[in-house]
Amino acid sequence: MARRFQSAIATQVLSLIPFFMLIFFGSGLPGRCQAVGSAPGTGDAHGSVQQIPSEPAGANRCVFCHPAEVEGYARSAMAHSLRRAGQEPDGTVTAGATRITAHSSADGYWQRRENGEDKTDYRADYVVGSGNHANGYLINLGGHLFQSPIAYYKSRQAYDLAPGYENTPDPDFTRPVSEECVLCHSGTALHVSGTLNQYRSPVFPAEGITCERCHGPVEKHLADPRAATIVNLAKLERGARDSICEQCHLFGAARVPNPGKKLSDFVPGQRLEETYTIYHNAVPTGASAGDFKVISHVEQLALSACARNSDGRLWCGTCHDPHDKPAESISYYRARCLSCHTANFPASHPSKNSDCLGCHMPKRDAKDGGHAAFTDHRIQRRPEVQHELPAGTSIAAWREPSPDLQKRNLGIAFIDAGMQRRSSPFIIEGYRTLTEVQQQFRDDSDFFKWIGEALLLGKQTADAKIAFERALQLDPNSALTEASAASPYIQEGNDVDAIAHLQRAVALDPLNLPVASTLIGLYQKDGRTAEASALSSKIADAMNERQRAEQTTQHDYAGDTQKKAGEVYKNIRVLKGIPSSRLIPAMQFMSSSLGVQCTFCHVEGHFEKDDKKPKQTARDMMQMMFALNKNDFKGQREVTCYSCHRGARNPATVLIVGGVPANPNADSEAEKLPGNLPTVSQIIDNYIRVLGGAAAIEKISSREERGAAIIRGQSVSVEIFTKAPGKRILVRHLPEGDSVMAFDGKTGWVAMPGRPAHDVHDADIEAARMDADLQFPLHIQQTFPELRVEYPEKIGEREANVLLGIKEGQPAVKFYFDAQTGLLVRSVRYAESPLGLDPTQFDYSDYREVDGIQVPFHMTISEPGSSWSMQIQEVRQNVPVDDAKFAKPLRDRFTGPAESPK
Repeated sequence: MARRFQSAIATQVLSLIPFFMLIFFGSGLPGRCQAVGSAPGTGDAHGSVQQIPSEPAGANRCVFCHPAEVEGYARSAMAHSLRRAGQEPDGTVTAGATRITAHSSADGYWQRRENGEDKTDYRADYVVGSGNHANGYLINLGGHLFQSPIAYYKSRQAYDLAPGYENTPDPDFTRPVSEECVLCHSGTALHVSGTLNQYRSPVFPAEGITCERCHGPVEKHLADPRAATIVNLAKLERGARDSICEQCHLFGAARVPNPGKKLSDFVPGQRLEETYTIYHNAVPTGASAGDFKVISHVEQLALSACARNSDGRLWCGTCHDPHDKPAESISYYRARCLSCHTANFPASHPSKNSDCLGCHMPKRDAKDGGHAAFTDHRIQRRPEVQHELPAGTSIAAWREPSPDLQKRNLGIAFIDAGMQRRSSPFIIEGYRTLTEVQQQFRDDSDFFKWIGEALLLGKQTADAKIAFERALQLDPNSALTEASAASPYIQEGNDVDAIAHLQRAVALDPLNLPVASTLIGLYQKDGRTAEASALSSKIADAMNERQRAEQTTQHDYAGDTQKKAGEVYKNIRVLKGIPSSRLIPAMQFMSSSLGVQCTFCHVEGHFEKDDKKPKQTARDMMQMMFALNKNDFKGQREVTCYSCHRGARNPATVLIVGGVPANPNADSEAEKLPGNLPTVSQIIDNYIRVLGGAAAIEKISSREERGAAIIRGQSVSVEIFTKAPGKRILVRHLPEGDSVMAFDGKTGWVAMPGRPAHDVHDADIEAARMDADLQFPLHIQQTFPELRVEYPEKIGEREANVLLGIKEGQPAVKFYFDAQTGLLVRSVRYAESPLGLDPTQFDYSDYREVDGIQVPFHMTISEPGSSWSMQIQEVRQNVPVDDAKFAKPLRDRFTGPAESPK
């Protein structure tokens, strides 16, 4: 395995010039995949944590005021530019001695690579492209994104090699996916600056293209919802208007970010050149523009007579409506053409009902488009043969940046284009241009990096060293800059200094495969075979660690509850003696108590590592907490993480004004209750009466509910099936696949998209049993041997009577009944963990009568730090429900699809 990765990364990703991946795949928003001059030292610090809001994002924040636009946009290709992998097509691709098999099952969408005896399974995490033309696939390994070598082509209904892999004899999953590759396919990507393809979690907080990519940040507009507080493309000046489309639809010959800028820093409403400059081939008038490419729509359109004669009035929005997808594309675009061409329509022309695009904008094979065809935007009178780009064609700015940046950006663009074309004159021109402004940019790391590249190609090794070392001095924490600094030492044969730089680069970014491959090669050259083998093995382990972690998790969920946490998980210290099934609830309790994510203490993808100080602090705090409870509270769990932290990273040290949250297990008898409160029996009897009466409740044998849920700001469809006695399944149809929670009357199971179904822990069975009981109002007194009235509380502005349900060995449950209607409006449950009780709150409203029974049509489920709501739209009762629906699915990754609830 180690030798395979060593060979694969050496042959597939070491070359600098061929490395760029076009992830076009029909999203309508293709983007350049290798940006020149991106400033790796700017933006976020390496490995820092960015807080992502959990409130509705993207189009879901716009739908309330702009439902028609959001609904129309949802039908567009851009809205589906990137998504989680779900149930994808099965298929096989063979290239050389390598066979790649794609298969969907209950635990995700997998691609298996086979080459001789070597077999490796990869779970594909993301699908790139709407599927109008094709879909590509991304793999997340250790927080690094890699491209699958295969793609699914819609026109052929089959898999084939992805663009760029056509001539690769034995393709592997080692091609890095840089930030620029996903920039135009995702709403937001959390790339780690200074690395090639490393990302923080979640990799894509916003997966598909959001409204904000065209209309700009919405915070100001949400605070003051007026037309003047949001970007309206139609009201922008020409350069700013066109920039919004150009950010993804204008490839050019080079893209050069301004000092301290990244391509992703562009904000709609500005001109692109305020962030970066696009350089294109300066094609002489009437000459061919070279190879037809997917991501040159804007450049093609600019060559058309329609655009040249419109004085800037014709732009992308003249024909394209991003807020809708035309139902009849031929008639829609014909109408766009005839809006200008009706008056001068020649008599000899075919009928006005003809397909304008079929003749004047035909679909053509694109050099960078793999096995798909795309629309030619040159709007030619008659289709013309495309010729090669004239030799010596220079480059020019699409629009010039500010005067002080013109020579800097042009010089970098010449060097970059020269490296792509292997043109010495271009590289020399770029170097000379940069030297004219060297003093002006003496603190610009990127400037010196490109100077170094030019000097290196010119064999000026000593000067290249100086340039790269200066770039590294200005940008010391960048793995990319560190690797560049090794290049001149490699060129002169100084392996000692080259290895030192490469070792630091690998330490900063362990899965930078081109750098690791070069380092392995130098180790082997110098006879350091043990170090070469060790690094190869380390990379192979890192590439496969995620699969092993998933297998470990699957094993734990399989029900082996006799094993301790220390036997199942790596590097468990304080909690190693607890049952393995209780470790995750303990982690969740800590996360909720401090209001943090797992990565606050743990290294993403390497949870066993001790690299982060908060992890050791957490161990110390747990030991202190256990000692306090043992020595001062007779072993009772009175002190928990929440006792001091109250949802904050730092423990509270100042008194809270206005009171503190109530302890769910507090002795309610210590409070003197009002004398006029209803009794337990009165509250329950009234509840049964207002629901419709015991006789009506007893007649309900099954219930089918369908509706929509708002989860992480997105609307998804939901189905709930309940069948007496005591069976229930809830299915949320997420974009990446179904999320399922089920109880078959004895056992419960949960399945998340891309994960195997696993059993519900014993501690949660009672909660599942309550949810599955259609006659629970009639059984509440049998379920809880002890029920007592608590002090009344307010839910919103309405008073509620509170019952506390107590059952030995289980955390208490609180029930809130509206004092006026008698209906249940809230329940609060507490999940047991080794560290404390984790609450879940259920709010019920919008009761409606169905077959004589009051049913809540709206529910909100809240946990510390998160919540989701569900609006039921249809309820049917006493309908047939097959018992097989509640059965746990069988997992079979490659021999056949798993069973799933239908």
